[in-house]
Amino acid sequence: MIEIKDLCKLYGDKKALNRVTFDVREGEILGFLGPNGAGKTTTMNIITGFVSATSGKVMIDGHDILEEPSLAKKLIGYLPEQPPLYLDMTVLEYLRFISDLKKVPRSIREKQIHEIMSLVKLSDASKRMIHNLSKGYRQRVGLAQALIGKPKILIFDEPTVGLDPKQIIEIRMLLKLLSKEHTIIMSSHIISEIQAICDRVVIINAGRIVAIDTPVELSKRLSDQSKLSIMLGSTDNDIEQALRSVSGVSNVIMLRSDNGISQFELTADSKLDVRRDVFFLMAKNS
Repeated sequence: MIEIKDLCKLYGDKKALNRVTFDVREGEILGFLGPNGAGKTTTMNIITGFVSATSGKVMIDGHDILEEPSLAKKLIGYLPEQPPLYLDMTVLEYLRFISDLKKVPRSIREKQIHEIMSLVKLSDASKRMIHNLSKGYRQRVGLAQALIGKPKILIFDEPTVGLDPKQIIEIRMLLKLLSKEHTIIMSSHIISEIQAICDRVVIINAGRIVAIDTPVELSKRLSDQSKLSIMLGSTDNDIEQALRSVSGVSNVIMLRSDNGISQFELTADSKLDVRRDVFFLMAKNS
C-alpha cells in the first residue's frame, strides 16, 4: 500500500532523515516509534506531501507522491500532532468545509459527515464552537477531518498526546475499528502505546531506521540486548565498520559527528560485556 525507499531530508547541514526505507501493508496498523526529534514527523510530512524529500521515493498505492500528488493525496487522511482546526467554526461547519476541500460529492456529503461524527462520538458537539471544546474533543474533530472522503490510508502523528487515560483507551479502540477498512500509520514515542494496537513497528532514531518487526518479536530482541554509547575524538568513516566487527555487537548507529567528535550507539548481546573489546579496538586504531 505504501512504499518508502531511501528517503533523505536535509535542513541545511543537518540530516533529518538518512536513507529511511520501509513499507506499509494493506490493512495493517503500523507503529512508528522513536524519541522526540528522531524524524517521525518529518517522515510523515513527506509521505503526505506536505514536505518534499531531498532524495528518495514515496509510493502511495502505486502513485508517486511527487509525480502524481493529487492521486496520492486523495488516498490519505492525515492528523498532525496539532489538529488543523478553525476555532471560530462549529464542528459541523468545519467538517462541511473539509468536505468541500476534499470534493466529497454533495449528494453524500451530509450523510458521510453525520456517520463520521457518530463514529468518533462527536454528534452531541456538532453545533458547538471548536474553541469551546476540550482537548479530547478537539482531537476527535481532528480524527473526523482525516476520515472525510473515506481515504484508504490514515496517518496519525501522536494521536493520543495530551489525552487522559479514558480518552487514550477510546482512541485505541477507534483505531482498531478503523483498521478493518483502512491502512493506518500511527507515530508515538511511547512503546506501550505502540504495543497495544499495532501489527508491526518501525523504530527510528536520529533519522535512521534501527528496527522493523512485530511488537512481540521486538520485545524479545530488546530483552536480549544492551546499549552502549561511546564518544570518540575522530570522524573517521572506517570507525563505524570497525565497531561492527566487535564480537557480540549486532548494530551500530552514528548519533552525531561534528567538531572532530563522533558519538555512536552500539547494540550488543546482553550476555556479553563488549566494553573491553571496544576499548582496545579504539586504542589500537587511535
